[in-house]
Amino acid sequence: MQEHLMPVPFYEDTVVLVGQGTDPFVAMKPIVNNMGLDWETQLRRLEERFNSAVVELTITGGDGKQYAMTCLPLRKLAAWLYSISPDKVKPEFRAKVVRYQEECDDVLWDYWTKGSTSRAGSQNIAQLIALSRHRVALLKELSRTCDNAIRTAIHEQVALASHQLGLSVPDLTSIGTGTGTPPPANMLVEFWGALAFLASKGVRYNHCTPSKDFLYLQLPHLAQLFKKHDIQIKFTRELRQAMRESKHPRYISNTTQHSAIERISLKCWVFEWPVRRERDVFEALDKYPVRQNTA
Repeated sequence: MQEHLMPVPFYEDTVVLVGQGTDPFVAMKPIVNNMGLDWETQLRRLEERFNSAVVELTITGGDGKQYAMTCLPLRKLAAWLYSISPDKVKPEFRAKVVRYQEECDDVLWDYWTKGSTSRAGSQNIAQLIALSRHRVALLKELSRTCDNAIRTAIHEQVALASHQLGLSVPDLTSIGTGTGTPPPANMLVEFWGALAFLASKGVRYNHCTPSKDFLYLQLPHLAQLFKKHDIQIKFTRELRQAMRESKHPRYISNTTQHSAIERISLKCWVFEWPVRRERDVFEALDKYPVRQNTA
């Protein structure tokens, strides 16, 4: 099913709707960043509290490549917004968080159903000035960003702001280099080495039943295991992208599966994992050094 992006202006910000058939989803990273929140922290909370609802949708960027976006159904957005306590965010973002809680889901629903909104659409001089500053900030961010996926997302926001201001849209290739930085070759090596280390300690991390030739990784659980065993690996955006590109074992999907460990349905990263792979992991242990805290 073809997904399509719908950048939506919300005061000086841009929020991204992702349409999948007749269902509207919200791209969560832009909205988290707009509210001044830490993405990695909120991603963990999304996966823990909205496990059955959060999805990764594959979008074709302006460069023709496909990118995965973590999304939440629009009908669930208000629940997530009100899970954020304004008193616990930076003082300069508190008013914005309250504004998002009170208005954002209604604005997005209007755009999805009507293609426009009267709630945040009328722009006064102050809003136009704020939008102009926002456009300049986006251009600066774009000029110093190399990752192609992020550049494409930023450029879409630049285009939206430019259209609203009646300005021309600068060509993506004319801003910065955009050469991109591929994930380090040893990133996956270290990750699989960490799993080999856990396996050597008898630690169970595969949520798939032993009779199946699959590996189910539940990242919040795995992060806890890494922390417990002093393994210095964080599930950064770069590592997640490298995991999606893994060939041996081959990445399959990021979907809800029945956990043989927790005995409930959990969001898991699924890889092909033949029985012989367990033996391969043990044999690879000496080859894959694992960074551990030495303090």
